[in-house]
Amino acid sequence: MTETRVYPDRGSLAAGLAEQVASELNKAIRKRGRATLAVPGGETPQAFFKELSQHKLEWDCVSIILTDEHFVPASPEQAHGHMLRTHLLRKQAKKAHFQPYEHDVPSPEDAVPLITGELRDILPIDVCILGMGADTRIAGLFPNADNLEEALGLWAPPIMVMRGHEDGLPRFTLTAPVLERARKAHILIVGEEKKHSLREAQKIGLVEEAPVRVILNRARATTIHYAD
Repeated sequence: MTETRVYPDRGSLAAGLAEQVASELNKAIRKRGRATLAVPGGETPQAFFKELSQHKLEWDCVSIILTDEHFVPASPEQAHGHMLRTHLLRKQAKKAHFQPYEHDVPSPEDAVPLITGELRDILPIDVCILGMGADTRIAGLFPNADNLEEALGLWAPPIMVMRGHEDGLPRFTLTAPVLERARKAHILIVGEEKKHSLREAQKIGLVEEAPVRVILNRARATTIHYAD
């Protein structure tokens, strides 16, 4: 089941999504004593992060993870974690527990067992925010990725390394089973190009061709938030 919310502008989208996410995190904390929030990187969610950081809730009960992250040990400023620390982990949200995927290892594959162990106690995701690329990718699941078929599989591990993106950077990604099991899921879309890509992905087709279908086709409710 998918619901679409259209906002008059991007500022309204950021504020509206932040209010809903804060409410959902509060409900999760009241019910289970803690909550896990998964968020994307990139520029699109930054306004939402700034809005969310101002909401009052028990942030010390919230664990935050990234849906995907670049492996860039030599250039940490390129990592999504750097952006998250700048735009979300501030004001009220500075008390949240951020679980980065940063480890001093020679290759991203060496970090996977370490990250998997760190995620064990904070999964499943209570609230998952996903961006979508014009190529219909979500997280690090993009068409033509080297390990896409395995990452979409029912028995995929929680996190995997993906290669093949046009930027040439290997990246960590949460896999399809983890994303599908999120208690609440939101897709953040801005701009005409991505709106068109989403409409195409909503047609019947293979998940490998449009990875966003992982979320669109899941049994639990998903909300799409859109603004031009």
